[in-house]
Formats: sequence, C-alpha cells, structure tokens
Amino acid sequence: MYWILTVLGCGAIALFLFSWFQLQAWGSHPFVMVVLSAIFSVFLLNNLGRWWILSSMKRPRAIPARPGWKVAAVTTFVPGIEPLELLEHSVKALVALDYPHDTWVLDEGNDDRVKQLCAAAGAIHFSRKHYPHYQTEVGIFRKASKHGNYNAWLHELGFERYEIMAAFDPDHVPDRDFLSKVLGYFDDPRIGYVQAPQAYFNQQASFIARGAAEETYDFYSSVQMSSYGMGFPLIIGCHNTHRLQALAECGGFAAHDADDLLLTLFYHKSGWQGVYVPDVLARGLAPVDWPTYLNQQRRWTRSVLDIKLRIAPLVARNLSPTTKVLNMLHGLNYVHRSIVLPIAMILVALMLMLGTMPDVATVETMVRGGFTLIMLHIWGRCRQLFYLNQKLEGGVHWRARLLQFAKWPYQLAAVADVLVNRQFSYLTTPKTTGPSRPSFVLWPHLITLGVVGLAWGIGLAIHETIPVTVQLCAGAIVVVTMGLLVTELKWSVRPFAK
Repeated sequence: MYWILTVLGCGAIALFLFSWFQLQAWGSHPFVMVVLSAIFSVFLLNNLGRWWILSSMKRPRAIPARPGWKVAAVTTFVPGIEPLELLEHSVKALVALDYPHDTWVLDEGNDDRVKQLCAAAGAIHFSRKHYPHYQTEVGIFRKASKHGNYNAWLHELGFERYEIMAAFDPDHVPDRDFLSKVLGYFDDPRIGYVQAPQAYFNQQASFIARGAAEETYDFYSSVQMSSYGMGFPLIIGCHNTHRLQALAECGGFAAHDADDLLLTLFYHKSGWQGVYVPDVLARGLAPVDWPTYLNQQRRWTRSVLDIKLRIAPLVARNLSPTTKVLNMLHGLNYVHRSIVLPIAMILVALMLMLGTMPDVATVETMVRGGFTLIMLHIWGRCRQLFYLNQKLEGGVHWRARLLQFAKWPYQLAAVADVLVNRQFSYLTTPKTTGPSRPSFVLWPHLITLGVVGLAWGIGLAIHETIPVTVQLCAGAIVVVTMGLLVTELKWSVRPFAK
C-alpha cells in the first residue's frame, strides 16, 4: 500500500508540475511565477521528505532490564524560574521508579527549601554554587546552563559512581516503570543512549498548550521511528538515558543551547548508537501562553539552525548520505514556514497594489492541483496511523496551524540571529503553574496588518477592480492575524494538574 500511494502521489505531483511550467503566465508575470514556484517547491519537498522516510520506520524489540546496573535518575532545578511544587511532584516520581537507583537533584541555587525537599523525598542534593571551577562563562561548565549543571555533577560524582544516567527536566514526571523499559537496551555494548518521546500532561490548559502538543505528534511518531531505522534517533533534552562510558567519551553534555541535538552528533561521530522507544514513558509541561511559547520557539530555532549550518557540516562528516539528508530535512522543517509565510503575504500585498495576478487557474492546473492536494492529504492521514496514540492525536491539527502562523516573525528573527552569529545568554524556559497575564508579544503581526491594509487601499485607489482571489487571500490574512491579536487582550489558563 505504501508503494502504491507513493506512485500515485509522485505521479500527481509530476503531472501538476508539468502543467504548471507550461502556463502562459510565465511570460506575463515571470517574477510572481518564480516566487510561487519556490513556495510550492518548499511545500512539496517537505511533504515528500516526510513520506519518503516512512519506509525506514523501525520499532525496537522490548528487552527486560537485567539487575545490577548502577543507575542515577537526575533532574536539574533553577530557583525562581521553576516552581518548587513542580520539582516536588517530579522528585517523588523519580524516587518511586521501580528499578534500584539513586535520585539526584542538581540545584543551581543551593536552596535550603530544595535541600529539605530532597531529605523528605529520599533524593540526594547537589549544587555547584560553591565550585568556581564548575561555573565558567563558556564551555561545558557554563554557568546558569542546564548542560553546565549536569556536567558539574558528572565530573564531580556521576562518572565515577554510576554506569547509567536517566536525565529529566524538573517538569517531566516519569512512569514508575521508566527505567525497566529502557535499561534492557544497554545490554548491547554498542548502545550509548536510549530516547523516549516527549509528551505533555497539561494539553488542555490552553489552545496554545494543545497546539504545541499537536506540533510534536508527527515528529515523535514516524520521524523518530524513521530516524531510529536509519541509525540516527535524535536525543531530546526533556528526558533521556545515557551509558556514562559513552557520555564521558563525548565529553559530557554538549556546550550548546541545543546540547541534545549536538550530543546526538557527537555520539555518532564516536561510533555509539541510539535506540528510540516509541512509548510515552514520561510527561511534562507544554507552554501555555504566548510569551513562553514564542520565546521558546525562537530559542529552539536559533539553536537548531546554529548546529545545522555552523557545526553539523564539520561534526557529521562520517554520517551516511541518508542520515545527512534526514539531518537537512529536520532543519528545513524548522524554518520553512517562517520563510514561506512572509514571502506569501508580501506576494499578496504586491498583487493587491498591482491589481492583477497570474492566470494560473486553468482547468488543467486546477484538476491536477486538486488531485495533488488529495494525495498529500491521504499521505498525511497515513502518517497518522503511526501516531503514538492515534485516537487522541489524530485529526485536523488546526491549533498547530495557528501557532505556526503566529510564530513566523520569531522564527524569522532566529534565522537572522544565526546568519549574523548574534550571541545570547542561556535561558531556561519558565514553567507556568498558575494563570498567565495578558501580553503583547504578537505585536509584529501589527506590521502584517499595516502592510496588507496599505497595499489593499493603494490597490483600490489605483485600480477599478482587484481580482477576487487576491482579495480573498488578503481577507484571510487579516482575519487570522486579528484573531491572534485578540487572544492577547484577555487570556488565562488553568494551573498544572496531574
């Protein structure tokens, strides 16, 4: 069935492209046609990539955990940014893991309340606050950074005492059998790390939280299983499990905002392999308001692109061609909408002012284009068959689409950050446990309204008529943008709950 759908989908795309490049509009509107073709190319390439990798999907065979591993379950904590009650919830779950282990809390602030929490819960407290050599401005011990916090503990205690470390963000609560379901894979001496999917327990807190979750479904199902099948499952920073021998060979956690992605490259450069377990074994907090979500997306996009463009070409030389392509597609997926959306809106504004548009709606292109969209929709629904929880995660992810529209200015800013090599201090994403306040972080979209509105006004003043299709596109941009701006006027969310 996969190969039948592949032939039908690729055939539909080929027929559409053939008719597209035969259009007479190329003679009358060459610039607009080139821009439209570029937009279509990015859209089609992304869909083709997501479909192509399905043939590589692989699930690992479950292996029971043998006794005898020296295991540490570790979480970090930053007082003032991460709520203490959130940490308490996670620490109790870490202590209760069913495989014999030690639980550690790496406290950046050396807070007395955290010490008391650890003593009461049965965890061990560690802080690098009084170790100046573990608090540097840059490098693996960078102060106020998660990777620096982990590396301080590893070099002071972890590498010497333990064989396996399971690392958790303080908002991620593992199932009791988390360790039992991941440790068995380390019986293979080639395995350096085991990764499970990221999932959220507060998806119903707001439509932003739900949309943020929807954005992850495809990646943590077919994309990660395909990456595993190709020998390249990505490490995700929220929670991951490591063989400390392998981690030590790589120098500890990578000194980068995207330390998880860079560490994945280091593992493979050193010859270590990873396993992706497509079962939800822990859940954490999704961002629930615009400031948290948008700033997180800018930081993630900036750090990912920095690795893709500046570091990966040097580190990933020994990766297979297939893995390199997958690595490239991962980077493209991060930014393609942030580039395509503003270009498309500028194109609409241009056609409003010119009062014209290319004649692309011929019968042939409409029929072939419609068939292509149908096939791409079928491809998308087929990918959903491999979602971790098809019943809850399937369907039309309209919230994710709104979030992708909302964040393009921030992602575009992240692209600019990388291109000019702008440096930023390490930032920890704040964890919201109570009602959020109104914010105005969507202000860049006021520029969109101004540009489209001005172009519309100029077009109406100069031309007797403007094509209906162009006005419909402009109207859709205005309606969606204003709808997003309204969400900032009054916004509240429910506190986190188990």
